[in-house]
Amino acid sequence: MWDVIVLHAVRQVEGDPAREQPLLERLPYAYRLALEQRDPPDRAASLQALGMLDAGLRRVRAAPLDPSRLHFPEGGKPSLEGGPHFSISHCARHVAVAVSEQCSLGLDVEDVDAHGRSRLELERWTAVEATLKAIGAGLRRAPDVRLSPDRAAAEIDGVVLHLRPITSSTDFVATLATREPVRRVEVEEVRGWGIGDGG
Repeated sequence: MWDVIVLHAVRQVEGDPAREQPLLERLPYAYRLALEQRDPPDRAASLQALGMLDAGLRRVRAAPLDPSRLHFPEGGKPSLEGGPHFSISHCARHVAVAVSEQCSLGLDVEDVDAHGRSRLELERWTAVEATLKAIGAGLRRAPDVRLSPDRAAAEIDGVVLHLRPITSSTDFVATLATREPVRRVEVEEVRGWGIGDGG
């Protein structure tokens, strides 16, 4: 049995109103308002990620996501009342979600040609951002993250996190950070939202 499941998909170019509107209506009010103010592609990516979170929950607990139980604290780590732990990331061309019953985690994904950075720079950056997400810290704390030379661990404020590259694709770089060591991470590419898409 795996400790963490990571689902990733190509980011949808256009939104899916038939799926998005019912999801929006069930989200906590403040977060729904924030999403509705985003530009349509960014809103679509966030909703696709929540749809993929639903797919992850169905794999972990065989139960659908109840969007009303999501919490999005300002400047803090999103959570789901009653668990499990999750982390969401999206970039220009990809969306990814990590889910675990066992440990707090963070996930970051970046396109390989993002911002003209080399693959090594992206590997370092995704390790830093995944670390920050795992502890619920903002990007302003990036200079405080210390990576081990092999990028297998990170430390911030005396907390050590375990890092694992997600190497499922050549067109993106992703890193998973967990507070506890994990034995098995299952990585799966899905289509669209990961549910009802044949994926």
